[in-house]
Amino acid sequence: MKKLFATALLALPFSAFAASPAPASSDAWQGARPAVEISVSHGESPDTYQVNAVVSDLRNGTVLAEPVMVVQAGKVARAEIGGIGAEGLVSVAFAVTVDPAGGAATYTSEVRN
Repeated sequence: MKKLFATALLALPFSAFAASPAPASSDAWQGARPAVEISVSHGESPDTYQVNAVVSDLRNGTVLAEPVMVVQAGKVARAEIGGIGAEGLVSVAFAVTVDPAGGAATYTSEVRN
């Protein structure tokens, strides 16, 4: 049986925290065509920002994962979600950076087979 992994990778210690409600089953990641939507808002602590992501399957709109991360301005938060390293399963890696002034955020995402 293949296992589904949800992992958060931190670029710098304490720069981000990732959590995800119950992720989709591993079957949902089989042949998925992921879309990533990111939103960023001010965090609860000064100089922090909350990053909400929704990863859905373009084939049918199924939500595959909804990770939440908290990141400090000027630092990078990274996550990889899905069938990480499992043959035949798709995963999505993405990184979000809030600029040091807190006025803008950028993100990149990569679908991995």
